[in-house]
Amino acid sequence: MITNKNFLKMTALYLMVLIMYACNSSNNDVFAEEEGLVSSDTISIQEALTILASENDHTRTLYTKNVVGLGQKAGLKFHEDWQKEDVEAGPLPALFLRGTSREIQKTGVPLGLYLGSDYPIVKANKFVGIQDEKFQKIRQTKEPEFFYDEENKLYTAMFPDFAAAAPCISCHNGHTNTPKTDWALGDIMGATTWTYPKATISTKELLTLIKTYRESAAKTYETFLAEVQAFKTTAKPEITNKWSDEGYYIPDVKTFMNAVSKESSPLLMENLLAKI
Repeated sequence: MITNKNFLKMTALYLMVLIMYACNSSNNDVFAEEEGLVSSDTISIQEALTILASENDHTRTLYTKNVVGLGQKAGLKFHEDWQKEDVEAGPLPALFLRGTSREIQKTGVPLGLYLGSDYPIVKANKFVGIQDEKFQKIRQTKEPEFFYDEENKLYTAMFPDFAAAAPCISCHNGHTNTPKTDWALGDIMGATTWTYPKATISTKELLTLIKTYRESAAKTYETFLAEVQAFKTTAKPEITNKWSDEGYYIPDVKTFMNAVSKESSPLLMENLLAKI
């Protein structure tokens, strides 16, 4: 006999299949088609944003280490002005996140994502008010902060952004506008901040947010590849299913996103099962 708990676990496992399929398929209606199989249980926005933060961490780490780090060793360049006509380079990790954030905004889904700091290179990214107050606490505890932003009417989650890769350190320490030049691996450089207008969401809404995030990251990566294909004076790396440690290559969108899914989906499934 299938108990209610076992049914929910089976549903969660099935949802994971849907996520992986939807994020690696051109069928954008997969969730709508399977609507009747999605659990109506709700979870707190704190739990939902924590799951999204994990997704984002895996994506950024993969991009930072395996695209930027390996790419630089292969001869590729990454620059803050990567989209200017006279600059032939890819986006730095922080700009990849910014691009993903912009793509999310285009969807109309009210999910906010941005990266801030108390020592930002761009002054507009400096935390102020309650966010600065919460970030100073993060510096002390190294733990996330969750709160309701009364001024903006948004539930907010701030996650410490650690210096996890050498490219982040060298870029920030050497930048002409940096207010801090002694960053080291493991330092908290800032906080990734997520916002959403609801206190609780359904499982279906969570899956929509995950799908929105993954598709937005994929579109940002596609923009990067389009920039590479437009190189005029720089030798164009081959865009293929190989990574830069194998030669002068850049992984294509499918290869990159499959790697993201492989890294994040097991933990995502674990998180979903933990909620039931």
